[in-house]
Amino acid sequence: MINEDIAFLASQQQKDGSFLSYSTSSKRSFKNAKRYHSTFPSSLILSCLCSLDETPKIKLVKDKLAKFLLSQKSDHWSFNYWVRHSKESKKLPYPDDLDDTFFALSALYQYDPKLIDGAAMAKIVTLLTAVEEKEGGPYRTWLIPETVDKVWKDIDLAVNSNIAYFLSLQDVSLPNLNSFIESAIDTDRYRSPYYPSVYSIIYFISRWYKGKKIGQVVDFLFAKHDTDGKWINPLDTALAVLSLLNFGVPPNKLDKSITYITKKQNKGFWQPYAFCLDPAINRKTYYAGSAALTTAFCLEAISKYDKLKSQNSNLKTTTHNSKLKDEGKRIYEEIIKKAKQRFFALDDDLKKQALKQLEKTLKGDKDKQIVLMPYFFKMTLGKKGKGVADDLLIELGLANLYGWIAYTIYDDFLDDEGDSKLLSVANVCLRELTTTYNSVLPSKTGFVSFFQQVMDKLDAANTWEVTHCRVNPEKLLIEKHRSLKIPDYNNYSKLAERSLGHALGPIAILFSFGFTEKSSEVKNLMKFFRHYLTARQLNDDAHDWEKDLRMGHINAVGAEILKKVQSFRQKGGQAKFKVKSNRQLQQIFWYEVVVGVCEAILKHIQLAKEVLKANKIIADPILFEKILVLIEKSAQKALKEREETIKFLKAYGK
Repeated sequence: MINEDIAFLASQQQKDGSFLSYSTSSKRSFKNAKRYHSTFPSSLILSCLCSLDETPKIKLVKDKLAKFLLSQKSDHWSFNYWVRHSKESKKLPYPDDLDDTFFALSALYQYDPKLIDGAAMAKIVTLLTAVEEKEGGPYRTWLIPETVDKVWKDIDLAVNSNIAYFLSLQDVSLPNLNSFIESAIDTDRYRSPYYPSVYSIIYFISRWYKGKKIGQVVDFLFAKHDTDGKWINPLDTALAVLSLLNFGVPPNKLDKSITYITKKQNKGFWQPYAFCLDPAINRKTYYAGSAALTTAFCLEAISKYDKLKSQNSNLKTTTHNSKLKDEGKRIYEEIIKKAKQRFFALDDDLKKQALKQLEKTLKGDKDKQIVLMPYFFKMTLGKKGKGVADDLLIELGLANLYGWIAYTIYDDFLDDEGDSKLLSVANVCLRELTTTYNSVLPSKTGFVSFFQQVMDKLDAANTWEVTHCRVNPEKLLIEKHRSLKIPDYNNYSKLAERSLGHALGPIAILFSFGFTEKSSEVKNLMKFFRHYLTARQLNDDAHDWEKDLRMGHINAVGAEILKKVQSFRQKGGQAKFKVKSNRQLQQIFWYEVVVGVCEAILKHIQLAKEVLKANKIIADPILFEKILVLIEKSAQKALKEREETIKFLKAYGK
């Protein structure tokens, strides 16, 4: 079916690569519709096609579309609703706007991220700042001077959702935009003067929104469909299906909707339906749409549904055939069950807070490291791992979970962000952790002494950090911090100390075999965790240094930046800035610091791999090697992004 549909789209594509838009005063009929030359349907269709598996025919259509859209950008990277120099642009002129701009930018980025380089991003950010209602959004629709009439200064839900989607492609999330969209979700007010259907607007939101109110939108959508799985017409149904799939609804709940869409296809395409509004004529509302646009959205919905169905089928097959999956799942569920049983025994207020923290911790534990680290280690031991009892794995996993909850809460207090309601939860968890590690192995193994040493180092590291790495943010003014004592992270050796509790479960397993802290197996495993935890903390610090400095917290990367600043001052530099005015700090990070930080991360990843291979007891290191991959990829990505970011900083500076 898809080949027939793509053939139809190819037949509708104009010589310049664009797609025509059709305009009618009837929502239901596009007979005798006016033909318009607009950039908007081309951006929408390119975006839809980018989600399909590429074939030579699809690639040809996309290539022409991308070339057309690039011909329509202004020098500032803005776009207009009308094709430039078309008769519509002269007869019904509009200023450039953020809706057409960010739909075109998103489609081009989906097509080829390299098209939006650092210099382009600088101009795009400038467009946003020119029309922001307040810093960080929301944003006004039209790119016009401040002096124009208020009617051109609207702040629109759909437009800001399309801005947020493009920013999400750059891994940028703006709290103000989240709040703006969530206020609409709370009141079910999915309204825009540019879109006649709520389904268009919800589709725009679904492409990027990952917040806590997804359930409300899902319930809203399901309340609107009929028993056949239909939302008004094939276009609205496709938009609703895409939204629900984007929000994580299982595809099998949308079987009827996909059947309805498929049945409505006729001779390789779907009929046109109203998608957005066109300029009114004689005060009469006109609607824009096209068969090509409906077809593109229906194809995207069917393709996404089929892919997710296939993935779910493969996941079930893999789970069924995988002993590791079944065994790990059983142990995981038993650990969670025991944690809940412990918390249910608490008084109501304390129980409520404890269960909330448990849920938050598990939600953030995407790779199951917190709960299953001892189990993962058992799997690396090969045949020897068969001697590790499930009861021991459950106890050790539970202790690690308690420790993670406790020290996450304590860390917030150390960072001056603690919630006093959670302090007792941390105390309960710390008691459980201590009881487990003090009793899980016989005293003659010497594990209790080792456990106490690790915890002493952990608390010493926390004390060192709050003593030496906290300053009044005002002291971070360049002109004031000549005498500032920058903390010495001792070649990053201190970074692992705060998290070494993560190693206790695997180490306890080694002690259960009769090894001691003097055994090479224990020493090598501790070296692995030190290198791994150092790399992970450095990676976190590279992402958090700016936020931390604003609070007067000097993390390891922030310390490197401040050393460069101090060196610059000593050499006679006269730059002055506050942490809140951070472009110069960003320049120092990207120009002077990021390469060294990434090289250090990659070095520790490599060392972790080497000591893992050197550990004689490790038979299959693959599960432990996997936990290194994400950090390694993050550092490699940062090095690749450095060049583009420097371009951006240079261009934005102009």
